[in-house]
Amino acid sequence: MISKVTNMVFDANNRKIRHVGSVASIALIITVILVLYVGEGAIQSSYGQQAVKTFKIKVQLDKSVVARGDIQTIRYRVVDAMTGQPVSGVIARATVDYADGVTVRQFATSTDASGHASISWRIERDATPGIFSAIFGVSAAVYVPESFDKDFTVVSHSKNDPVSHNITDPESFDKTLSVVPNHHHSIY
Repeated sequence: MISKVTNMVFDANNRKIRHVGSVASIALIITVILVLYVGEGAIQSSYGQQAVKTFKIKVQLDKSVVARGDIQTIRYRVVDAMTGQPVSGVIARATVDYADGVTVRQFATSTDASGHASISWRIERDATPGIFSAIFGVSAAVYVPESFDKDFTVVSHSKNDPVSHNITDPESFDKTLSVVPNHHHSIY
């Protein structure tokens, strides 16, 4: 038979004494040690130990004004904000809300070894002309995910229309993303 080590534990009123067996005593001691250990913050998850990094991003819309039926392209260049080195494998996203208020296009790709990515699509010939809103996002492990937005205009002119020849000037903007997670930024 297992020998018992007897401990004396007093109840809250210090009136009764009861005997606790060795198994219960060991469990109580382990519990107290764990509570004290966790309370001191000694146990941390591996996630809490990872350094948080930020991006510096350049996004370029090939056209600030695009004709229906033409291709719009969004180009990304993503580097580490601290080192300036390109970041590969970053998920680059775009959600485009069309001017009709109903049509939404969603795209995603990843950056290559040089930190570049691009998303292209043809604006439908029957798309309602007007302001199209694009929300850009980037995310990668150990980096703060971020998003920001930019509008562009779709017109009904065809490529052969002289008015539309001036609509191919690319518009680019830089954004160094902040350390506030999931914060929505607007770029104008």
